[in-house]
Amino acid sequence: MAKRTARSGFKYLRDNDLLNQAGTVLLAVDGNPNFPTPEPALPTVQAAYDDYKAKLEAASRQGSPLDKSLKNDAKEVLAGLLKRLAFHVNTVADGSLSIVLSSGFPVSGLPVRLLPPATPERLRLADWLQSGQAQLLFDPVPEAWMYEYAVSSQKEADGSITWPEPLTTRKSRGNVIAPVMPGVTYYARARARNGVGFSDWSEPVSLIAR
Repeated sequence: MAKRTARSGFKYLRDNDLLNQAGTVLLAVDGNPNFPTPEPALPTVQAAYDDYKAKLEAASRQGSPLDKSLKNDAKEVLAGLLKRLAFHVNTVADGSLSIVLSSGFPVSGLPVRLLPPATPERLRLADWLQSGQAQLLFDPVPEAWMYEYAVSSQKEADGSITWPEPLTTRKSRGNVIAPVMPGVTYYARARARNGVGFSDWSEPVSLIAR
């Protein structure tokens, strides 16, 4: 039987997924008797985690190109440290599945049960190339086969949005909404879909069309 090892590829994880994975590992390895002297040392990983978290938050708040570049640099540093820590875990475990699992790292070779996808994040409804056009974009969702979205300018008397039947797309960007009437407020929401089911609908976003 092939040895079970901690997965060590983190560079291409989504931003929040890397943050969550790093946080899980830090909690699992801290004080773990299986890893009395982690390499790299946990304070080094924790510092990189804190730096990446701060820069990710800055870049997510309509950050500048510089903010996003700094976030990407911090992400690369944290991913590299996690890769080194995964190597240390695998060296110590020497194929022991229980020791690898105790580290908080995902384990290679274990069957993965497909789950419904996560809810799309960072939805934006923005002006497009011409007056009377808007575009809907959001972060791609891992394990999603397609997306559904709905756009509305109508509200009920109680203030709730009247949603039409959703449209289907395979793209998280470049979904053009047209025509839209200048000066009218439009609302949009999206959800992801795969072979298991749908995510929850995202929180709606809005735009006053130009």
